[in-house]
Parts: sequence; C-alpha cells; structure tokens
Amino acid sequence: MSRKALFTKEELYDKAFEVFKEEGLNSLTARGLAKALHCSSAPIYNLCNSMDNLKNELVKKAEDIFFQYLFTDKTDIIFLNTGIGLCLFARDEKALFKSFFLSENSHSNLLSKFQAILNKRLDKDTDLKRLSCQARDELFLDCWLFSYGLATLIATDYFSNPTDEFIEEKLSASIPLMVADKLK
Repeated sequence: MSRKALFTKEELYDKAFEVFKEEGLNSLTARGLAKALHCSSAPIYNLCNSMDNLKNELVKKAEDIFFQYLFTDKTDIIFLNTGIGLCLFARDEKALFKSFFLSENSHSNLLSKFQAILNKRLDKDTDLKRLSCQARDELFLDCWLFSYGLATLIATDYFSNPTDEFIEEKLSASIPLMVADKLK
C-alpha cells in the first residue's frame, strides 16, 4: 500500500514560491523547503524532478508577476507606465526585485525579454514607432536608469512604502521629458 501524499505538487510550488519571495532564489534548497513543509526532502523530489526545474518554474512565475506590473497602464505614456510598474514591483515584491536585480546571480535575460516585449508595445505607438532602433535603445536605457534607480531606492527602503502618487510624481518629472527629447 502506497503512502498518502503529504501535499500536492501545487502546495509544494506555493510553499517554494513563498520561500523564494521571503529569502530569495539562492536560498531555496530541498532541505530548506522540506523544513518549511515539515517533511523530509524525499516527497519534494517525488513531486519535482530536480530543484533546478522547480527554480525555473518559480522564476517563470515571478517573471509573469513582474511583467504584469510593467505593462499595467496608469498613464498614456508607455515609458512612464513601465517605470511606474517597475517601482511598484520593487515596493510590493521587494524580495523578488532584489533577487532579479540586486543579487550576484540575477536573471540577466529578464531585461532582454522585457526590452523585446516593450519594443512590440512601442510599435503600436505612432509617435514612438518612427524612432530608429538606436533612438529606442537610448530612450530605453535613459528611462531604465532613472526608473531602476528609484526602484532600487524603494526596494532597499530608502523610500519606505511610497504611495503610487509619489512614484508617478517622481517619474513624471523626467521620463516624459526624455521621450519628448527623442521625438524631436
């Protein structure tokens, strides 16, 4: 007679994601996850082939959350929306932000994915569509540096729990000017 499962694969992934969010991806081990689930590591390996596979799934889930923040429209300026989304992600999902952008083993391909998705969105904006690839890349870098700086200050609690309005106000002061400058 087989033993009854202690938890489902979904429960395992939920707990793993919780640990990932609290402690970072590099801290996620089978032993640590087993401790959080009050079991041995055997049931974990029974439900997922390897910790690498589990971590890859968790990163995909975290990326989906990240992209939801980035591509939620708050204004009619794409780059401003993206900056606001990045800062809101840093505020609401500090551990994920730190894991993605402030750790030594960060997920460098995330920025490339983000830029590719953003370029597809820019193709739909008639004003920005006429920019050369080089001008778009420069605009992306300028906006990214400013937004990333503010997001990092938020994630590291320099600005403790800023409001949506504070974030939009700080970014609105610069990003629209950067966009307008490139459109000249």
